[in-house]
Amino acid sequence: MRLKDKVAVVTGGASGLGKAIATRFAQEGAIAVVADINPETTARTVMEIEAQGGRARGHQVDVTDALRLQQFFDALIASEGRIDILVNNAGVTKYKAFDAISDPDWDAVLRLDLKAVFYCAQAVAPHMTRQQYGKIINISSSLGTGTTPHIGTLSAGAAAPYASAKSAVIQLTKILARELGPSGVNVNCLAPGFFLTPLTATTRTPEEVEEHVRVRSEMAVLKRPGKLEELANAALFFASDESSFVTGQTLCVDGGRSDRM
Repeated sequence: MRLKDKVAVVTGGASGLGKAIATRFAQEGAIAVVADINPETTARTVMEIEAQGGRARGHQVDVTDALRLQQFFDALIASEGRIDILVNNAGVTKYKAFDAISDPDWDAVLRLDLKAVFYCAQAVAPHMTRQQYGKIINISSSLGTGTTPHIGTLSAGAAAPYASAKSAVIQLTKILARELGPSGVNVNCLAPGFFLTPLTATTRTPEEVEEHVRVRSEMAVLKRPGKLEELANAALFFASDESSFVTGQTLCVDGGRSDRM
């Protein structure tokens, strides 16, 4: 087992990509700490991981609240003794027509998709520095590495807040890698492309989902959406000691997206 007895915190770990990562880590022997703002889905994810024979802990956490976040990590250290892995996965998208994007739209996206990544890293860094070991994995997006011609029926400008935040996460990854590297902490980033998650169908009809999948699949040279376990496997590489000499890097897990400038 590649993560035997490691304590791994996954923010936004109760659903979608975060749930897949937490589940995969538990399969590799980690204690998966599901940190999510939704208590019901958190409890359900923990039960599912445990039903598969894994170990998991569930915590309701608002990662945009720096003070409460620090208290969460301190309490987790007190109960588990260490934190080995942090996956900064919690995030939000708000796509609106370019000329309709407001200050609250920008603030909501940057608060969760960028500031919370910094808050989590800042809170966990002293623990990892003290133990001279740690793995921080930030989740960016293919939109953080370039632009796309459109977002559904909207023009490219609709992605301005999200793409800007995710691009900043890539730069923050490099800064954190430089800051924490001398203490034995690896910091890397994943930039997912199009993956099928429960959110795919929440605001679309079945016909719209079918068209969405078709269009997005055509953007990748592999001509299909990603599978959740494929992103989880990439996260596992960064979380394991197989990547011990890799830091400050961004890995695109996007099937070969060809629509970016």
